[in-house]
Formats: sequence, structure tokens, C-alpha cells
Amino acid sequence: MSFIINENFNTKSTLIGHLLDGSRFVFSQGRFDRWCIFHIREHKAHAVRDEEVFQVMSHYAFGHARFMLYRDFLNIFNKVTNQVNYDLVEKIAYMSKAYPKPQEVQFILLFLYAGMIAEENKEKAILKKFIKRLGVHQVLIEGMSPKVAANYSRGKGWRELQLECDVRGFYSNNFFSLMSA
Repeated sequence: MSFIINENFNTKSTLIGHLLDGSRFVFSQGRFDRWCIFHIREHKAHAVRDEEVFQVMSHYAFGHARFMLYRDFLNIFNKVTNQVNYDLVEKIAYMSKAYPKPQEVQFILLFLYAGMIAEENKEKAILKKFIKRLGVHQVLIEGMSPKVAANYSRGKGWRELQLECDVRGFYSNNFFSLMSA
């Protein structure tokens, strides 16, 4: 659902980045915290959900494109902190130009970047940005449906989700030593 933005919304928002199509992503107050990602286009704001982006991303889950997109995602993942790095935002725009649909890829990667920043800023989130990596891996590498991947963590404890990450080899290396004990 979209709404028309006003000056109050603008003053309470933090720019994430401009997209190639002239729209932009911002952080602003959502239902739960101030780390809600809004897509702003023509003075209207839309709170973007993982499921929407995972659906678009699923078009790349076939052939070589999935590995290329996953590699670019990992490049971004490794540079995520709890603050927006505008040099990295520019790099995302540049990376996106290597794809047949650069605007679409920039939308995906910039949203994922913002989502990881949001996770890094959530006080009670233990897995932080790794929760996004799990979802991206599930869609691009495992071929899981976007809806299932986007909602996969709901109702699961952090230990179970950490184990899911461990099994895929990207949270800690302790999993295999624990399994052999």
C-alpha cells in the first residue's frame, strides 16, 4: 500500500540511495522500528517487503545469473555495517549495469543492502545480516519459493536459524565440530 509523503515523513527519513529510474530508497518509521525501507516514487512511499524483492530476485534463480547475482550480493554482504556507506551504494549501481536489466538488479541489491543495515541495527536480532543471507541463498541457490524464503524465519528461534546458516557454511565453522562430538 502506498501513501503520499509529506514534509514530516521527509524530515524523519534517512536516504539510502537513488535508483537508476529516479526513485529512491529511504529508512523511516514503520510499524516496529525506524528501519523500515520505503521506496519513494513520484511523491508516494511504499514499504517494501522481503517477499516482493525475493519474487523479483527469483527471476535470476536459473542458470549462471543466480551465481553472478549471489556473488555480487556476497560482495555487498561482506561490507555491511550498521550505517549507509554511500560509496557502496554507488558501487551497487555500477555492479547492476553488468546485467541485462540494471534497474531491476539495482533495486534488488540496494534493497538487500538496506535490509542488512536494518538487521544490524535491531537490538534484539542475534543473527543480524545473516538472516538476509539465508533468504537470498534459499531463493537463488536452493530454488526455494520467494514467499517461503521471505517468511522462513518466522516463529523460529535464533539457534535453529543459526544452525540453518551453519549447515550452509556461512555463520560459523563450529557446526561440523559440534556434529562430530
